[in-house]
Amino acid sequence: MTRITQYGKPEGEEGREVIRSMNRHHRKLSEWALSHITDGEPSRILDIGCGGGMQMSLMADMFPKAYITGLDHSPESVTAASETNSDLMASGRCGVMEGSVERLPFGDGQFNLVTAFETYFFWPNLEDSIAEACRTVAPGGTILIVSESYPNLFFRRINERNRRLYGVNVVENHQMKAMLEAAGMSVETKTKKLRNWVCFIGRKAVISS
Repeated sequence: MTRITQYGKPEGEEGREVIRSMNRHHRKLSEWALSHITDGEPSRILDIGCGGGMQMSLMADMFPKAYITGLDHSPESVTAASETNSDLMASGRCGVMEGSVERLPFGDGQFNLVTAFETYFFWPNLEDSIAEACRTVAPGGTILIVSESYPNLFFRRINERNRRLYGVNVVENHQMKAMLEAAGMSVETKTKKLRNWVCFIGRKAVISS
């Protein structure tokens, strides 16, 4: 059985297989979530917990003028995301680096779009991590947090199984919304109830002069 830590921080050959599986399994979810980003074209994107880099590729196609930075605390994921996006890296359109959501190595308001696909439930001290991610969003920018599960009576058994086997600890939608609002975002929540999918779209207000 795959070790629970491989989902939070993949390593070794077992971790590489988990990364490949997540790239395949999460594609439709990621496409659905990104379809809600309709506020123009960002020029600077940060993907926190970039995993195998599939979402970076999707965003590169969706936003051809953007520079995309992928960040992950797993060296295995950094390698995988770099390989997946080697052409984009060679053309100067993206970069991948090792780092943690707890201490993002970026200035305030550096990105027009910050994304986190299938990763928040592994973040330490979730409220502080949400605030740190939102800190890097530029005024007028957006943060997109995506999960293939949220607390739902009809999916209770599946969610409990994922928590037990993979360490996926989801929070109530209203809790995530409140944390984003506390970090200065106005929040829209989108769900696909028959799939138990959810995405949170947080927008930072433009500072008036």
